[in-house]
Amino acid sequence: MRARLWIATALPALLVIVMLVIGFAYRYGDRMADALTDRGVASARQLGSAAEFMVFAGDREGLGRLAEAAIRNDAQLHAVAVYDAHGQLLASAGKLEEGQPSLGSALDVQLGERLRVELPIYPTIAPTDDLYTPTPSAGIAYGQGARLVGHAVLEVSLDRLAQQQRELLLWSLVTAAGGLVLAGGLATLLASRVTAQITAINDVVTRVGQGALDERIDGVRSGVLASLAEGINAMIGRIATTQEELQFRVEQATRELRHQKEAAEQAARTDTLTGTATRLAFTEVAEVEMQRALRYRNDLSLLMLDLDHFKGINDEHGHVTGDAVLVHFAQTVQQQIRNMDLLARLGGEEFVVLLPNVNAEQAAVLAERIRGAVSESRLMANGRPLRFSVSIGVAQFDWRELSLTRWMSRADAALYRAKAQGRNCVVQDNGGCTPAAGD
Repeated sequence: MRARLWIATALPALLVIVMLVIGFAYRYGDRMADALTDRGVASARQLGSAAEFMVFAGDREGLGRLAEAAIRNDAQLHAVAVYDAHGQLLASAGKLEEGQPSLGSALDVQLGERLRVELPIYPTIAPTDDLYTPTPSAGIAYGQGARLVGHAVLEVSLDRLAQQQRELLLWSLVTAAGGLVLAGGLATLLASRVTAQITAINDVVTRVGQGALDERIDGVRSGVLASLAEGINAMIGRIATTQEELQFRVEQATRELRHQKEAAEQAARTDTLTGTATRLAFTEVAEVEMQRALRYRNDLSLLMLDLDHFKGINDEHGHVTGDAVLVHFAQTVQQQIRNMDLLARLGGEEFVVLLPNVNAEQAAVLAERIRGAVSESRLMANGRPLRFSVSIGVAQFDWRELSLTRWMSRADAALYRAKAQGRNCVVQDNGGCTPAAGD
């Protein structure tokens, strides 16, 4: 089957290539001969124009030099001869091989073993400004009505033309051979592809018969057998519809559960009211930062923050205003800390800030800045500005202490000391209260 496919594909391509090559060689062979003839005629006209006065004056020596120069300047010129009007040879270079020239009154071009061009030489009529001298009509043919001065005869070697024709023939043969190889290769490729397509279809049908109902034939790669592949795929599809629908529903349910799980995890790590991290997210990040501090001996501190008299705000202004206070407070704190710091809401009005690479003294300075910013902030509630403050406890991570719970307990203890000492102040776990200045 593959051999028949190869023949059916390669034979038409081969015939087309051969016809194109033959036509190309025939056409351009004629063009090369015409080009050589035109060149010979042009050379004869140039020689006749240059020799006109010398023939008229009988300057044999000048004509001899002219003929020698023509042979020397054109390697394809085989022989050059100049005759007078009576057929007497005046000068020549090389030997005429095509017999005695006819020396007629009109241009004569002969193509034999060599190209011979015989050009009659007529006097050139120069233009004049004399009003009484008749001007020759532009429609008069070359030499018509003029006296014959002589003849210029030249023979052009056909060796170069023969070489070009041989080269053209060789190129044509190489092209034909290349075309044959290309056609054979394409035929082989096509035959192999068709055979491979049939084999692929047969393999799919075999696997489907063994129960693999998810198998399908690639219609794009089936080529001329695409319609057959589509029919087989439709048959398999009808058989596997129920199983595919069930599998699709299971996968869809799995994706929905995965999305719900991801959404739940995200919700568990982000406080829905303030947009800050939750206790869970804080715990995870804090554990990582503790390990990093232990490994590299980095400073690590945290701030425990609690809004002062927040219950009174809720009781007096309502929970909507209380929620607005929490959001405003979280935004105010976020503006004071770095991008690498973590602000989290532990619950109610209690927040915590994790400060990597910060010692207790630096943390206390930052805490005081936060306290001042919160104290100076205003929130409009029922048309009136609402002020509130915050108490902050500061604790630095102790490398000897490997418990996040004990570290947070120290910060929480410092916070409650700040509450006990009048609120709106900052207290370090190993120091006293930094009171509000000018608030």
